[in-house]
Amino acid sequence: MALTIKRLSISIGKLEILHDESIGISNGSKVGLIGRNGIGKTTLLKAILGKIDYTGIIEYTGKVAYFSQNIELSMDKTVRETLEESATIYHQGKFEQELQEIERKLSDSETYNINNLEMTKLTQRYSELLSKKTEHGPPKPTNNLKPVLKKLEIQDSWLDQTVGSLSTGQRTIIALAKILSSDADFLLLDEPTNHLDFKRLDILENYLKTFNGIVVMVTHDRYFLDRVCDTIIKIEKGKLNKYIGNYSAHLKTRKANFEAQKTAYALENKYLANEKDKIARLGKSPQKVKQGKYREKQLEKREIIEKPDMDESQFEPRFEAPPINSNIVLEIVDLSVGYTTPLISDINLNICPKERIVLIGENGLGKSTFFKTIEGRVPPISGEMIFDKRAKIGYVDQELKDLASSATLYEEIHHLLKDMAKTRQHLSMMGFVADEEVYKPISQLSMGEKSRLNLLKILIEKPNLLLLDEPTNHLDIDAREIIEKAFLNYDGAILAVSHDRYFIKKIAQRILKASNQTIIEMPVKN
Repeated sequence: MALTIKRLSISIGKLEILHDESIGISNGSKVGLIGRNGIGKTTLLKAILGKIDYTGIIEYTGKVAYFSQNIELSMDKTVRETLEESATIYHQGKFEQELQEIERKLSDSETYNINNLEMTKLTQRYSELLSKKTEHGPPKPTNNLKPVLKKLEIQDSWLDQTVGSLSTGQRTIIALAKILSSDADFLLLDEPTNHLDFKRLDILENYLKTFNGIVVMVTHDRYFLDRVCDTIIKIEKGKLNKYIGNYSAHLKTRKANFEAQKTAYALENKYLANEKDKIARLGKSPQKVKQGKYREKQLEKREIIEKPDMDESQFEPRFEAPPINSNIVLEIVDLSVGYTTPLISDINLNICPKERIVLIGENGLGKSTFFKTIEGRVPPISGEMIFDKRAKIGYVDQELKDLASSATLYEEIHHLLKDMAKTRQHLSMMGFVADEEVYKPISQLSMGEKSRLNLLKILIEKPNLLLLDEPTNHLDIDAREIIEKAFLNYDGAILAVSHDRYFIKKIAQRILKASNQTIIEMPVKN
């Protein structure tokens, strides 16, 4: 099976996502689809599924399973009930429209007046399409579920819990189990690495590397792209740019291409300047004027070499944090967190000003509950938390529930700052510059754009103790590098939950691990 895209154009309203793009992906390829937030990555996946309108041709054979970054599971059902439902399978569905058209013709008596050869072709085509409809019928239970549950280490204790009672990471694992246990031979995965712990990231990496069919995945996990992908497709400026190799190889190729284009651009400009200078010095006799016009026409015929652009963000935000002059921002003593029973107990931790701490650990162990307890949303079971009197918490929730959907970005931030210039300045620090971005309704933002907006809203409040729950989830690679710089320059203290290995290596001064219902300190590897 292969995927072929020919002359593809996609527009949403007046915004053109892709224009006349063609690309081919061979069977067995593991493709990383990258690009900035809002550039059209999810839109392209939906076009392949036939969920949105487009012009051009998208062709593939076989069965497709789709993992949505929004984790489309019913919160009221138990995990057992959820897993008993097979994943939705997509296919090249245009035949259903053709089938309906033939059925309409066969029910029309006028159709039987055509010649026998045409009638035979019509009935043969009808039989082919009926066979195809049977092949692509409703998904059936699979025998592959138990091995996948075992591989993903989905515990029996989860099965009778409701999906809504699970952590976000656990819900991600359940959604992936449905996809990976399907009989699909083509996987479209939209941000599958978000919320996964290190163990499940390793499991998913190994599974996808050995998967026989095509995998096209949107992810901004730079380690994951290096370990799994043999092809990178980057969407930039309405084009699909294909690179052979993993993420690191694609960076080298892009850099080499950029340097070559820069040299060509410089040489062309030098040549054009020399030629124009010669034309200017030819003189004003009729023969010289004629010669000059000829040379000008020859220059106009030359292919224009555009100025090369690496399409890299130049934003380096810096956010204020009120100073704390004491040695400790927060002292945690014998703290136990959870709901009816403790998830994590005997937590003893001191957080100092300007200290950057990352908390790691498997999904479902209570890391987010620990943060909600510090922030005050969940009461502690026992123990105490002693804050410096000048401590001000900023809590970045991974589920993005606190964003209004009817307002624009500008309205959301202007409501906080009450100043037009400051609003535009702060939006630009998070990469929102163009008017079409600034005045976009929040309901139309990608998950990555919502993440950036959410972080901006928190930082505007000038906290000096940041609680970051998976802060890089949904962010594109450029945006991750922007906020990494911002956090390195941040004057407050940071306590973050993260499984982003690049982020941890760059940010963490201390690493804590949730394990066996407690929190332990881990060595930091340079």
